[in-house]
Amino acid sequence: MVTVTVKWNEQSIIGLRVAGHANSAEAGQDLVCASVSSIATGALNALDLIVHDACELTLVNGPDPLIDIKVKHNRPEVQPILSAVLIQLKTLAESQSRYIRIQEVQS
Repeated sequence: MVTVTVKWNEQSIIGLRVAGHANSAEAGQDLVCASVSSIATGALNALDLIVHDACELTLVNGPDPLIDIKVKHNRPEVQPILSAVLIQLKTLAESQSRYIRIQEVQS
């Protein structure tokens, strides 16, 4: 299962972590995993290109995949990107709840 953990500080997302595999199909055929990867990798790319030094970005491939975003400087451009990513992941989770779980925590 893919686990998404969203860390909030009041009204702002200050962290977003995506970990694990969906295991909804065989490797190379897993559309849920591919969707999550596309959304999360797109977030990394957008943050890197638009506000490259505002966030600490981590990408780990392999048997224990991880995408971790930590907001260092909450610039005005950061929250719309993270909010859009969360909306996309929640939309996916609505139809694929067996394979993706979203946890939201207050800091």
